[in-house]
Amino acid sequence: MQPVRRGRALAVAAISAVLASTGAAAASSAAGSTPSAQGSFTEHHFHSADGDRDYWVFDPAHSQRSGRPMVVFLHGCNETATETAQASHFNDLAAERGFVVVYPQQNVTSGSSAPLADGNGIGCWNWFLPQDQDRGSGEPAIIAGITQLVAKQLRIDPQRIYVEGVSAGADMAVTLGATYPDVFAAVGAIAGCAYRTCSDATGELTYDAMGPNARVVPMFIENGTADTLNNMGMAGGLLTSWLGADDLADDGVMNNSVSRQPASTTNYGFDQTPQPLSGDACIHNNTLTCPGGVVGFQQTYPYTVTTYDDSAGCDVLEFWAIHFMEHAHPDAPGDGPYSDPLGPDVTAASYDFFSTHSLGERGCSR
Repeated sequence: MQPVRRGRALAVAAISAVLASTGAAAASSAAGSTPSAQGSFTEHHFHSADGDRDYWVFDPAHSQRSGRPMVVFLHGCNETATETAQASHFNDLAAERGFVVVYPQQNVTSGSSAPLADGNGIGCWNWFLPQDQDRGSGEPAIIAGITQLVAKQLRIDPQRIYVEGVSAGADMAVTLGATYPDVFAAVGAIAGCAYRTCSDATGELTYDAMGPNARVVPMFIENGTADTLNNMGMAGGLLTSWLGADDLADDGVMNNSVSRQPASTTNYGFDQTPQPLSGDACIHNNTLTCPGGVVGFQQTYPYTVTTYDDSAGCDVLEFWAIHFMEHAHPDAPGDGPYSDPLGPDVTAASYDFFSTHSLGERGCSR
């Protein structure tokens, strides 16, 4: 797999940024609040020597007050934490199933980016900069700090904390899975690529980054086959890389103990009859077109789910290929950035995958 291609290469060339130092962290009380019957959605501020970030927390009503799971979800470029909350509809799922969701917000530093400013000019996480790719510094340290702070405040089950992101957020989620495998039980990447600016072809860089905390980290990957910003080659590179890292992590040897051969491949939605031009073509700001609306797919794109098992038969990686979809949140209500109203519901699918995995478990729960 080649490092960075097409639209992603242009984005990297256009963006520069990074935070620097490390240190202790603190957070202010909520700056904004959106209560509802489902739960509270509140804005907070995090301060540390590595930098400051705002973040939003969805805390579902009527759920147990301790020992709950938590998902940290990272937005993409030209998108805010609240917009990605709407597009992913993670809050709705969390209200239904009783888990907490945290949405860190990148600083938008218009006209500038790090190292001249603490953030990014178009709100991207700086996943592509070396200073933001290691444990204990930069944006990984900030996001991990937010995660640990909220987990302590809300008495989250530390064995069931997960990180997921879309686009640039997916790439930062991959970075966090590599650098904080002792914090995040599993990772979700919606249109993402391999660790260290898509360059880790074998998984060795990911395994090295895990250091003494190396372990098999389950991974959920989703990508549209028509994605022009994060093409299928980049998603396939993440697949190969992560299986290699898991292969090394389980026994320290690259010996195919985590097989590169799929355990299962299942197709969905191929039996529908499209009705051309019957759907939404998605002519929105900061959104690419929605081919499914033009083709006339009904409710969902056709998609293929491929699973990969470890030597114990545990599903440690799922790859969802959404046929004909562009660079978007699928099943996204509203007209926010990079949204497509057609399914499948990868939010529910990713959480279903997460729910079978926790830290401290060898294998997975069915």
